[in-house]
Amino acid sequence: MFYTRVTMTRTERIVQWICRGVLAVVLALPVYVGIRHGLASLEGNPVLESALAGAFLIHMRARPKPAEWISALVMGSWLTVLYAWLHHGYGNSIGAAPYAYLSFLGLASLAVLAVRVFAGDRALRKLHRDTFLAAVAFPYFSFILAFCLNWTTTLQPKVYDPLLYAFDDALQLKLSVWTADLLARSYPLKVAAIAAYRNMPLAVCFLLALEREAAGRFSARILPLIATTGIAAAVLHNLFPAVGPIHTFGTEFPANLPPVASLSLQSLLHIDAARSAMPSLHFAYALLIWWNTAGLHRAWRWLAAVFLALTLLAALGFGEHYLVDLVVAVPFAVTMQPLALRARSWAPVERRLAVAGGAVLTLGWIIALRSGVFLNSTALAWGAVVVTLLLSLWWKRALDRRHAYLEQKVLTIRPDILPQEP
Repeated sequence: MFYTRVTMTRTERIVQWICRGVLAVVLALPVYVGIRHGLASLEGNPVLESALAGAFLIHMRARPKPAEWISALVMGSWLTVLYAWLHHGYGNSIGAAPYAYLSFLGLASLAVLAVRVFAGDRALRKLHRDTFLAAVAFPYFSFILAFCLNWTTTLQPKVYDPLLYAFDDALQLKLSVWTADLLARSYPLKVAAIAAYRNMPLAVCFLLALEREAAGRFSARILPLIATTGIAAAVLHNLFPAVGPIHTFGTEFPANLPPVASLSLQSLLHIDAARSAMPSLHFAYALLIWWNTAGLHRAWRWLAAVFLALTLLAALGFGEHYLVDLVVAVPFAVTMQPLALRARSWAPVERRLAVAGGAVLTLGWIIALRSGVFLNSTALAWGAVVVTLLLSLWWKRALDRRHAYLEQKVLTIRPDILPQEP
């Protein structure tokens, strides 16, 4: 068989380079805007710190050659020392230095991978390119997400925290107060909760690294799932801007929270904090991480469950979220999971039901909370919570059963495609 080589004309090459240039500018714009708004500061952007640490983890999980990881370690160490010299240290917290070091290791890994893509062995360039794109994806996305949160603060000067606080009070369950007291009494548990809440991007990157090793064990594509969930959450944060009790009540949280009767349920103004409470993106991400470890070894499953529990404790105990934020995060996560399913896992009926049902519940909660529907009845408030959780988990369970059936059907036809355990 003979193949003819297709050659481009000069005009076609010029158009191709112009398109590449435009694409490069478009992709670089969020990074430029983020840097202009101070989002490149490691001390002020813990999400970026954790995402860069995740880039280093993805690079190391790809089993680089000694020359690569030694270069990354040397470069990362040199950048860490240079940063400390220029900034007279790393910050006030004890964990500032380790976080800075891991961040610069991530930057060094990205630099090493970029060099390997453009100047490395031709036979390995595709592998290095795939690793580079996986490693750079979440640090890049962190710029977009942080910019969206900052922009939400500008677009939405008012917050509706009193309505969320009133709903939690209607449940007559002081879970935030109890959780805060638990964390205050147990220093190891407090440290673990802080680590889990702060290192959500690192956990996401670790899941992405596991997917690269055994994609067949994942029903959903992790990167599209995480990206679409973050973007959808940014939209919802504009529909119901809220900041969390610690930012609303300050030092009054958790011991001296005011009674609901003393508050105006109208919106508040001029609270300088990200409008990221409703729904809880942290809890939604933790749920998605746990759900997507279903095909992995039991140890990963248990580790994801512990991470989910610590995220819940941190969200409530540190005052970043109300209980209702976590409740609404469940149907929100159920909505997003089917949107990133792989083609072999598509279950038309179950998929549509989960997406439509989860979306209706999520938007229904936002409308109901904005209108104060549940505030006058404890029974009605608890009924809404229980029904929401039961329906969400039922739709998710139906999706899982359908996925398991399709997987078994595929393995019956092609038993040789069973993926390896990471």
